[in-house]
Amino acid sequence: MRALKADAILAICVIAGALLYLWSDLHLPTNRIGDPLGPKAFPALVAGGLILSGLLLFLEIRKKRRAMTAGEAPAHAAAPVNRHQLIILGGMVAWTAIYYAVFEQLGYLLATPVFLFALLSYFHRGRHVVNVFIAIGFAGVVYALFSLLLGVPLPRGPLGF
Repeated sequence: MRALKADAILAICVIAGALLYLWSDLHLPTNRIGDPLGPKAFPALVAGGLILSGLLLFLEIRKKRRAMTAGEAPAHAAAPVNRHQLIILGGMVAWTAIYYAVFEQLGYLLATPVFLFALLSYFHRGRHVVNVFIAIGFAGVVYALFSLLLGVPLPRGPLGF
């Protein structure tokens, strides 16, 4: 039952985050020339996918609850919540919140590699050179794709590009 409660909280957080993301997307400026949607279509699709994922998780929770009330044994026993895992999850949430808070000031090309490098350094310990290349490479490819190829403006920060 504890796992179902955690799943419900996750589903609520995913849907709430997606709705906030969709609300932010609706406030993006619309170009008067060219594509009437402008940069709004892709974020709206992502938000829609997240909302659908949250709703599917609710359906799965409902199915599990019905099975539990019918007396069926769960297919797999829920693992006990590990305090270390909760600390890691909390740290990741805090680190992501810091990333979002400084994203505009630092710009995409500074904030994103630092964010990714820190996560990679924790989950891929001891591989600092590889982590640097992955963080910078990913940020560079995404920057080139969105900013240069698709014309999506990303925060510039002090670098100016």
